[in-house]
Amino acid sequence: MNLKPALLVGALFIGFNALAQKDPTYAQKAEEIKNKVWGDNTPEFAVKDIPADMQKESAVIIASSLNIDQTSNGKVKMSLFLPAGGTKTTKISTFRERVKINDKAALQAFSTIEYQKTLNSTTGSLYMKNIDKKDTYIGAKIIKPDGTEVIVNTDEEVLTKNEAKDKQGKLAVPNLQVGDILDYYITKVELKDVFNSDIKHGVVEEINNNYVWTLVDEYPNMSYSINLHYNKNIKVIYISANNAPDFKLTTLDNGDKIYSLQVKNMPKYDSNLWTATYRQYPYIQLTSSYSDTFPGFAKYDKNQSRLDNTIKTFIASFSAPAGYFDDNAEREVLKKYYKSGKELRNAPLDSSMAVLYNGFKYRTFCWFDNDMDMSTNRNARRLSSDICVVKMARMLHDLQIDFDILLVSPRTTSSLTNVFDLSDVKALIRINGGSQPLYMCFDDMFTQFNEIPESYQGEEAILLSPHKRALNNFDQGKTTIPVTGSDKNYINTSIALSLTPEDMQQVKITRTVNGAGALRHDAQENLIVLEDYEKYYSTILRSPWFAEILGKGGSDKKIKKEYAEAFAKARRDLQDNYKDEIRSEFDEEPKDLTFQVLNIGLTDPYPVFSYTGTFTMGNFVKTAGNNYILEVGKLIGPVTQVDEKQRQRNIDVYMPCARSFGYDININIPKGYQVKGVEELNKQVRNETAELSVVAKVNGDVLNVKINRSYTHNFEKAAQWPKLIEVIDAMYDLSKQKVLLQKI
Repeated sequence: MNLKPALLVGALFIGFNALAQKDPTYAQKAEEIKNKVWGDNTPEFAVKDIPADMQKESAVIIASSLNIDQTSNGKVKMSLFLPAGGTKTTKISTFRERVKINDKAALQAFSTIEYQKTLNSTTGSLYMKNIDKKDTYIGAKIIKPDGTEVIVNTDEEVLTKNEAKDKQGKLAVPNLQVGDILDYYITKVELKDVFNSDIKHGVVEEINNNYVWTLVDEYPNMSYSINLHYNKNIKVIYISANNAPDFKLTTLDNGDKIYSLQVKNMPKYDSNLWTATYRQYPYIQLTSSYSDTFPGFAKYDKNQSRLDNTIKTFIASFSAPAGYFDDNAEREVLKKYYKSGKELRNAPLDSSMAVLYNGFKYRTFCWFDNDMDMSTNRNARRLSSDICVVKMARMLHDLQIDFDILLVSPRTTSSLTNVFDLSDVKALIRINGGSQPLYMCFDDMFTQFNEIPESYQGEEAILLSPHKRALNNFDQGKTTIPVTGSDKNYINTSIALSLTPEDMQQVKITRTVNGAGALRHDAQENLIVLEDYEKYYSTILRSPWFAEILGKGGSDKKIKKEYAEAFAKARRDLQDNYKDEIRSEFDEEPKDLTFQVLNIGLTDPYPVFSYTGTFTMGNFVKTAGNNYILEVGKLIGPVTQVDEKQRQRNIDVYMPCARSFGYDININIPKGYQVKGVEELNKQVRNETAELSVVAKVNGDVLNVKINRSYTHNFEKAAQWPKLIEVIDAMYDLSKQKVLLQKI
């Protein structure tokens, strides 16, 4: 079941006094919770009819409720040596939902419930045991059209994981049919009892207290409610963004606080194609803390805005001891590259800064420890931009480089106005003094010097200009981050296709892909191994760091052998990654695959990542008597299709980036055959938002098809959506086109 992530944590507020009894069994707790939930008489959960205008919806949420009951208290416990301070936190949460199933798609979506049944991560023993337990309880019932209620037997669950401290369950909902109402709940009971030998600073919950509720749904929701109950010791802060309503706060006689909210007729998403949820839909974000500080803030000042608190927290990082941001490794790279300080000073600014940036990446990502997994799994690592910027800023300040720091809220998160904490903001550096600004951004392994991640582009940013004498003092302003054009973000693919003589329903394909800008990153992450990454940077930086590490091992042949085996395994595993990449394009497993990276794409402002492969497939050709039908459109891979529900759009279009795609397809025409239907391939669609051009012609015994598609901007107003659809539809139509290979 595709449950909403924010809702998985909780819901209906229940006292559950019996949960305090001494060690009740799981079955006893499950029975108590079931009786409490099904005994609840909330009117919204008794509704059986939906409005006439919702009858054609795939599903309708009749009611959903989300409540959390959390209690945190400080405690002191004597250990063998000294007192230990900490917190004991209990959180009980129940999510309940009542949904009308109107079609088979909804039936499939709600036919199973998967959940983490138990998870015990308790550590320590005796006096210093840190308790960390989570138990989940579920229940479901079906309401038939005639009003009959059928309670689902949860004992029929299947344990997909069954370990002593980790059990995961899956429950099929039997006999659920279109036209039925499903009423189900998921209750979680979490206990954290954490101690720390430092009684003053050990008062933390170490439990997830962060929530985001987006007030739209996949399906229309007739009644949505949230109720949060915190004991008096817990501090709560939240924001209601994009016109979301505020919580109603009720303070009980004992000081406990209840935050409650109810939304009637909550709409479904206007569209989920090219949207920015936290920019376009109302949402509420909330966190709580037992201590006087909140995670992510140096010191939270309730009289300042969240954004101002976030900026203050970032600036406070510059007051940390210099040793916290050790940059000796990066400085060593500069020393090895430039033989003298004079050579460094005389180097062009863009060259010296590129060396410094590449050295930073090299020493950060090429970190070899006891983890012998050298596969592309390591490529998924991401940098903490705030820490990296502080570290780099210290070096630039010492080098007397003129620079600014920019704080931006990426397009995939909230706006600057609705920043919640430092995790919503990314930091980057703008270097001044050259003919044009240069940028240092800290994201993934493949972000290059002077490359700005697409999610930052076009966004307003906070500008922090450091004082020359004091790096922790800044003048503050605002600026806008540049946007790259579609000519900088592209994938160009060349394909040579031949029908195999022994079986003309099989084709042999040689495919070469060149990717640049934002569109190259995914392929690089999947197809570059760390060994090649390290060798490349150690060569261009004149700094064979890893070779030196192995050299220091002396005669330790075991370490060298382990690394050699790990690198070899990672290279063998690349075969599967290439197969996955091809399968994602053509929806078929390739056979007889050979592949090669032609250009690793790690230097220059706009590096090109290039790779090639040859393979055979069988899903492009069908027989038609003595002739063959070749599905040319399939060669462009998957394309976007806009269904009828998405054609009317009221929200703006947030595209990943301005981008372009090119295809140069050459199909060898078998001897004794001619091609029919070539003229129908040609088309031209162009407007201010996008463009598609297709030129097809026969040159001797080769059918050549050139396709160029581009999206002009990374953002369009909703009014431009019909123009985008023109190109999207044309591309989709092309993907379905075929030609006939007619026997002469």
